[in-house]
Amino acid sequence: MKKFVLLAVAALVGLAVVSCEEKEIEPDDALSIAGTTITVGKDAATPAVSFTANKAWTAESDSQWIVPDKTSGEAGTITLTLSVAENDTWEERSGKVTVAVGSVKTVFTVVQVADYIFEIDNEFYASYEAQDIEIPVKTNMPVEVIIAEDTPWITAAASTKAAPKEGVITIHIAANNDLGPRTGSFVISTPVSVQTYTVVQYANWDAASSAEAIYIANSQDIYDSETWAINLHQQYVIKLATEFGDNVTLVLNKKGKLNEATNAFEFFPIDKIPAGTYEIDAAGVHADNTFSIQSSTGAEKYYTGLVQDGRNVPIYDGEITVAEADGTYTVTAILVDAAGKQHNYSYVGALALTGDFRAGGSTVNWRNTYYTHFTTKANSWYVEFYMPRKNPADVEPAYASFTFYSAAGEVDLNDVPDGTYTFGVEEADANLSYTNGKVKANPGLLSNVSVSLYNAAGGVQYTEAVAEGSSLTISKNADGTKKFKYAASVKPYSYDENWNKVYGDAVQVNIDIDVPLTKATDVQTHPSDDKDDVFTSLDGAAGTQYVGYWFSKYIGQENGDRKEAIPGTDCNIFSFGSNSYFNNTWSMMISVIAEAGWTFEKNFASRYCNNPVPNGTYTFGTEAKIGALIPLRYSSSSRCYVTNTYTGTQYFPVAGSVVINNGTITVDLTCKATEAALAGRPNSPATVHLTGGAPFTCYYLQDWSALTRVKNLNITSPVPLN
Repeated sequence: MKKFVLLAVAALVGLAVVSCEEKEIEPDDALSIAGTTITVGKDAATPAVSFTANKAWTAESDSQWIVPDKTSGEAGTITLTLSVAENDTWEERSGKVTVAVGSVKTVFTVVQVADYIFEIDNEFYASYEAQDIEIPVKTNMPVEVIIAEDTPWITAAASTKAAPKEGVITIHIAANNDLGPRTGSFVISTPVSVQTYTVVQYANWDAASSAEAIYIANSQDIYDSETWAINLHQQYVIKLATEFGDNVTLVLNKKGKLNEATNAFEFFPIDKIPAGTYEIDAAGVHADNTFSIQSSTGAEKYYTGLVQDGRNVPIYDGEITVAEADGTYTVTAILVDAAGKQHNYSYVGALALTGDFRAGGSTVNWRNTYYTHFTTKANSWYVEFYMPRKNPADVEPAYASFTFYSAAGEVDLNDVPDGTYTFGVEEADANLSYTNGKVKANPGLLSNVSVSLYNAAGGVQYTEAVAEGSSLTISKNADGTKKFKYAASVKPYSYDENWNKVYGDAVQVNIDIDVPLTKATDVQTHPSDDKDDVFTSLDGAAGTQYVGYWFSKYIGQENGDRKEAIPGTDCNIFSFGSNSYFNNTWSMMISVIAEAGWTFEKNFASRYCNNPVPNGTYTFGTEAKIGALIPLRYSSSSRCYVTNTYTGTQYFPVAGSVVINNGTITVDLTCKATEAALAGRPNSPATVHLTGGAPFTCYYLQDWSALTRVKNLNITSPVPLN
């Protein structure tokens, strides 16, 4: 509220001085201020005016909504305060206050702006479909809608610069195809007010707020009735929960593979859920890449199902997909119930597996610290135990895993070093920006301890350590087995209905176990500085760990705010790569232009395809033509680069080619780094030459062909090409 105060300038009033013999002359009427205009807002206000009168004065208002605090007075300097009522009309109004000294008058005009209102709440909750929001507005002032820059999915009608006295502002909300809800904002402003609005739009998927995963091994041996062979399989359980109280259980089947050299079955790692697409197990035989539902007997401990509002919803069809990159899982589940209703759920985050239906034993996962703890070069070891229950009356550990570090150097990978390892916190290293180089770990350090306990019902209870200071002691027995001793105080915890942790009383956990150690992996990864390299291996299935992009044909010449197709032809533009590591060092993103014969075969929720990028040789160039490997950019982000995951240096192709041939990729690329990337790295060359090949199949491309997205595509390189 502004208060307008008009200060008067004193006037000199002449006084006639006469001798005692002369007759006194009456002075003329005088008022020291001229009339003026006072403008106030729509709210109640109390502007003031000051004036000097040489005689008695009066003040009179011609409007009921303007009331002076005094209507008359004697000569002198006077401050007159006007009480202006709130303007609750939709019109601007004005009134007058007249001040008079005898025949001399002055008029003050008071102008009060009109009221306005936006007749709607300032927070909206929208479904995932495209829709319009109509905001009623009453005002006679100009109105402007300002959309937040980070909210491109909210747009406003073009005619928002001015509104009638009573009108509607239309805000358009685009469809939400993301895996989770999103929040955006916009502002409606007038010359006297700014109102911020928030839009929360739900996704077509119900995003899980928490998740857990369980490996249940080969809990049921299924025999093939024709060959009488065991269908050796593995089962993985993913349990999701939403903030709305839905509980989803997904039971995935993955069949073991026969090693023809040894004539023995080999299984997938038990610490990672195999990525892929899982269809319904209609035959009930736990076939490969299927998900199991409840059988007619209902005897399964785990089966794919849904619980809503405490009610079990049987599932009869659907599709489940799992993708993983750098420990982050993307899980989507389309579940169809008996009534044919579809339920869509999604989860993005970590999924650490625990074990069930296991009889105990241990594995050792040895990794040289150069892979994850470069700065101190200590060897990293990982041990986990699944322990059978002995006495239900006792607090017993069901599972324990430890990460600990010994001195650097080549060692016997079939054994773990004896010693005592003390619990502590790994240090961050600011010199290395990538995940693989963030941590300092010194020999003798124990970290990442996980202990689960059996609960009274026979299930598993998770725990957290009460305090640091616990230690793990490892020694070798005479029979060649290893003794592991660990003691710590832990707090068991569970979750309430809102998925908040609820802790129980601290309990003492003692692990004293003698076990033979079976080496699970034999991974030795050494630091790789920036240099020329020959690709010979790819650590992980690239096609299931990275979702690429299909941009369709829209790139080429400018036409307004988008790109036209390549003149005179049709094409497909792909951007794809691998978060797995070539030679355990390099990750890659490649962008190519292929012929038009490739089609987008829709997969789950019609958002992804499951057919690979076309075979062919793609040669680097900056011309948009079929068969080109291009330095594609989407907005300001490059879509064509290789990255040394040890140093974090990013290099961009400037010459060469890639060949995609039936699940393999062969590269012959010359790549350059920017000056900024090389700053502070005197041993890193400006250019590297990468050659060689490895298995590589890129499935699960996401459809980015919409014009609203591809209008920001460009073929430009972040580095000079000469």
